[in-house]
Amino acid sequence: MTMSFLEELKRRNVVKVGMLYVVASWLILQVADVLFEAMNLPSVWLRLVLAILILGFPLALIFSWVFEMTPEGIKRERDIDRSSSITQQTGRKVNTLIVVLLVLAIAAVVVDRLIPETAVTSDREAAVDKRDGVTPAVESAVPVETGPVGEDASIGNDKSVAVLPFANRSANEADVYFVDGIHDDILTQLARIGDLKVISRTSVEKFRNTSQSMGEIGDALGVKNILEGGVQRAGDRVRINVQLIDVETDKHLWADTYDRELTTENIFAIQSEISTAIAEALKATLSPEEKAQLATEQTQNLEAMEAYFLGRQAMARRTSSSLAEAEEHFKRAIELDPNYALVYVALADTYSLQATYSGKSAEGQARLGEPLILKALAINDRLGEAYISLAETVPFVSPAESAEDLGTLYRKGIELAPGYATGHHWYGIWLVGEGRFEEGVERLRQAVRLDPLAPVLRTSLGSVLESLGRFDEASMEYESSIRLDPGFANGHSRLGRMEWLVNGRVDNALVHMHKAVELDPGNPGNVFDLVLMRTDIGEWDQTDQLLERVFAIDSEFFSHLAPMLVNLNRGRAADVVADAEQLIAIDESDIGALYVLGLNDRRNGEAERAVQRYRDAFPQWFEDAGPEIRQNNFVSAVFLAFFLREAGDELRSGLLLDRSLAFMQALPRVGGSGYAPFKAYAFAVRGDKRESLAALRAAVDDGWRNVWRLLLKYDPVFATLHEAPEYKAIVAEIEADMAAQLANVRAMEARGELAPLPPLPAR
Repeated sequence: MTMSFLEELKRRNVVKVGMLYVVASWLILQVADVLFEAMNLPSVWLRLVLAILILGFPLALIFSWVFEMTPEGIKRERDIDRSSSITQQTGRKVNTLIVVLLVLAIAAVVVDRLIPETAVTSDREAAVDKRDGVTPAVESAVPVETGPVGEDASIGNDKSVAVLPFANRSANEADVYFVDGIHDDILTQLARIGDLKVISRTSVEKFRNTSQSMGEIGDALGVKNILEGGVQRAGDRVRINVQLIDVETDKHLWADTYDRELTTENIFAIQSEISTAIAEALKATLSPEEKAQLATEQTQNLEAMEAYFLGRQAMARRTSSSLAEAEEHFKRAIELDPNYALVYVALADTYSLQATYSGKSAEGQARLGEPLILKALAINDRLGEAYISLAETVPFVSPAESAEDLGTLYRKGIELAPGYATGHHWYGIWLVGEGRFEEGVERLRQAVRLDPLAPVLRTSLGSVLESLGRFDEASMEYESSIRLDPGFANGHSRLGRMEWLVNGRVDNALVHMHKAVELDPGNPGNVFDLVLMRTDIGEWDQTDQLLERVFAIDSEFFSHLAPMLVNLNRGRAADVVADAEQLIAIDESDIGALYVLGLNDRRNGEAERAVQRYRDAFPQWFEDAGPEIRQNNFVSAVFLAFFLREAGDELRSGLLLDRSLAFMQALPRVGGSGYAPFKAYAFAVRGDKRESLAALRAAVDDGWRNVWRLLLKYDPVFATLHEAPEYKAIVAEIEADMAAQLANVRAMEARGELAPLPPLPAR
């Protein structure tokens, strides 16, 4: 019975029809998948096609059992004389059709595997990034000639990977922030795997919408593997497809598609699965600690996660306005989920960055950030990013904290998040501040290797090289930052400051500083530099106009510092006390404000009171062990030495001068970290006029010009040199140089060579 039934199935071609149906269905699904993605249809349509094909399978089998093809058309099998049946001929036709479809299927697989993909899917090539402030990648932007670091970065290893920006395959273009947020989170997850080298977000962002090949991208980023993919959000569903590609062979090492309900639990699960799969595909070792971190669900609130995504993207633009936007998004995320640890760290970092880009008090911002970081660690004490951020705030909140403790915090953060480029970046800057210069430079180079196309890392590395007196290398890094992103204001301002502080060329500096203010008009630090540059060349009308701009955009630090220094450069010492007192209220150790108030005390015959101000700001300098001189305090040390001598404490004054002069031997003469006139100042306090004049001559010859009027015309210490012929010659030389530069600036303005400053913001 069974054998006769099976024979009848074969005779009626039921088995062959079943095989034909399966092969044809597979091809239909492949075609539908491609077409539906191109039409931005939600994934539910593909599932509908699959359901129809599954339902059709038994119907096809029943149809082939009940009906038969004849020369006269389709007839019921029971109505046909079996002696005239042509089922064998029909079977041969079905066999041919199966073979044809199988050949097509095999060809599709071979083409998919062997034809190299250019760089990205067609979705990504067609996508347009409409977010403010993101510079779309263009082929001319990368690779960039970046010197030694660029050469290091080009050397990838088998466990190196770059995650390209995901394509937004949703019907709604506004979903790009959601897509980018998922991309950013996967990068964060991968950065916690110590056995992987993962390129950071800023660098991979350069390849959004690029037409460059995988090999070219791999060379530019210094990686052997690239992950690309897309995200589609439709209603309550999310679909993420990803593929890992070997850039040398174009071979797909791994690929998968995740189609799930849109919940935070599912999103974090997908991100964890992708990170784990990449590690496995690249044969990277995952420690139990790393596995636990990958499995951690950061939030269960979808709105909070989306607010965090928006905040991260605003923070990445690094302008005063974008940081204010990021702050609001992060605060919103915390309102929605008070237990979202990463948001607290992000908000604290935003506050920290506002000290640099928005002119806010570093100490005040640190005091805002510290409780947020401690809250994050209370929620999750394995967040490497939190330890890095805590190390950044502690010096402002707890100045007595030991260097050993701070170093421990940085190392702990990097241990937990070894691929976190910002961690290496900030640790490197701290190491340089501790005098561990080569370690700091190497740590910064590691940050650049992890994020080779990030302009902010180039300017940070450049500033450290500048502080070491390696000015040519520093200039290369600043120029690289502008090539990477012509709209990066900090690159222009750094070049401008180098022209001013290293070369003494205010005219050249103004070109870069005007561009910086044009690009980021809300950054008061850049406008402040413009104020001092115009002051140096004696362009007082412009100085007054720029002061109005400072007042319009800053109500804290610079709005007091700028007028104080301008009045000092004009010899109006009586007009600066109120601003100095406001600055001391913000930062009790502010170099300029302490000196101004000390000079005022001296004029009033109260040198002891001036010394007491320094005792309050630097109590450790008055301990038995004596002062520890560093980069951030050596100028205050020589100022205090003057007041101590005025107060009759020759011993402590001499100790400060000896240690300060010894420290200056390791510094470049000019530049933002140079000692410039302060070596001459120290010798003048000591009463050594010959050494003071020699040091002053060397500083001027090397290019020192900034705030020259304040010191050489109105400072009481240099007043002891005013009658020396050499001193008069130096002052006359600088005056002639500044007059010539002023004439050149006016000619440049007439030719339209300085970028126009944006209108003043409404007050």
